Amino acid sequence: MRTTAALVTGFLASLLTTAPALAKVNPEANAKLGPTQNAGHYLSYPTPTYQWHGCKLTSRAQALNLEEIPGAPAFGKGTKQSAVTFTVTPTQPYISWKVKAGYKICGVQASVLLGRPDDGTLHLAEIGYTSSTTKGSTVVSGFETIKVKIPKDEPDEEVRRTMGGKVYSIASPRDITVFVKKK
Repeated sequence: MRTTAALVTGFLASLLTTAPALAKVNPEANAKLGPTQNAGHYLSYPTPTYQWHGCKLTSRAQALNLEEIPGAPAFGKGTKQSAVTFTVTPTQPYISWKVKAGYKICGVQASVLLGRPDDGTLHLAEIGYTSSTTKGSTVVSGFETIKVKIPKDEPDEEVRRTMGGKVYSIASPRDITVFVKKK
């Protein structure tokens, strides 16, 4: 499969809007959502939102040995990097995390490569991921089971035309953003 930054282009306008307008419950702002909810929720542009499940403090980690993707956004540290301890390895689980005392995890987002058997391209995107309130990891062994449905009414015309309404699997995680708040 060839890798492309197909989802990187054309999303600047979507950064200015709240992507989950499609959902009845906005996973970005709703503080009552737990960290196990919204796994696979498609967030378009492959950078984390400014808040997730009502929390704005973030800690971030990047996977090892990533293939460079032209046009992909640069990786940056979180707003509260010290709140989470990460372990990053070259094998599964590629990234694991544990929140430090005094904090709890509200939710997790992941920048991932998405693929499907009838699409010979891997697509870069941001999605909701799952975690407990204290720790989590990418898949421990085997393959990711989280599925990502691309909305039929995705704002980006090219994504809507080529991927809209289809379900994709996670080929590999690229980075993880853990959203936290003080207990």
